[in-house]
Amino acid sequence: MKDPRKDAVEEQQKTKSFRAARLPVVLCHGFSGFDTLGKNPDFSFDYWYGVREALDDIGCCVHTARVPPFAGIQKRAEALKTYIEQTVPHGSELNLVGHSMGGLDCRYLISHLKSTHFKVRSLTTLGTPHHGSSFADYVMSDIVGHKRLEAFWTLLGLVGIERGAAENLTTYYLKDEFNPHTPDDPEVAYFSYGASFQPGLFSRFRFSWKVLMDREGPNDGLVSVKSAHWGNYIRTIPNADHMDLMNWVNALAWSRARFPWILGGSSHDPEGRPKGAFETDNDDEADKDAPKEEPPLFNAIELYLEISDMLHSRGL
Repeated sequence: MKDPRKDAVEEQQKTKSFRAARLPVVLCHGFSGFDTLGKNPDFSFDYWYGVREALDDIGCCVHTARVPPFAGIQKRAEALKTYIEQTVPHGSELNLVGHSMGGLDCRYLISHLKSTHFKVRSLTTLGTPHHGSSFADYVMSDIVGHKRLEAFWTLLGLVGIERGAAENLTTYYLKDEFNPHTPDDPEVAYFSYGASFQPGLFSRFRFSWKVLMDREGPNDGLVSVKSAHWGNYIRTIPNADHMDLMNWVNALAWSRARFPWILGGSSHDPEGRPKGAFETDNDDEADKDAPKEEPPLFNAIELYLEISDMLHSRGL
């Protein structure tokens, strides 16, 4: 079965012209993330599904970093620095692109881990909780609670999650600790994107979206639009949740199509709704013939091509 990733890139290039970023791009994953799972191409899964291929096709030099998935910001940033120093030539100037917690890792690296091997020229973040996530607050206070905190850290430690890593994503940690002590570098350009969506019945983020909506307003299921603002805020991406920003909506659709006996058939709907979810019980013939109004699908490939073009236009 043909992989739809190439088709998506080619279709976008038919109607729009995207330019390659002038400097190498390093993609930095979020909490619990990875670069690629599995060594067999037929059974591997990319965190940045199809993104590297799309950027490669327009001439970008792209690197996909891998840092400890469940560590705190400092340890992840230190690993990111090591990865970059071992990957790029000495004297390289770079564009960093961080998703979710990856954006915080990048900010820590830029502010606290100066390298003589490379120079960061820009940081673009997508769905990064620069001001923390109220859902992380909810988990820590309402679900875990202060009395059970020690037991909580012990339990997380048993599965490899560093003590305090989850707390690094709370609003109080970002507001009181991280942001005051992690100033922007005036020689680095900072860009950011947020995302928002309306969860469907089967949305994976239905509960967390409601918690965030009540406390912060529009959000992507884990990070609010307000919290995603940092530096030059480019725009809010509509109809996209936190995982869609890595192109996982297309990855899951592709996986369902290849392995329907495991994943239950094919669906390209970003809310995870099954086929027929937009059908109604109205028997009126005119209504049956009328086109169904479905929300436009988010195109993550186009987003990363847009970022590349934006960086190019700024000499980066």
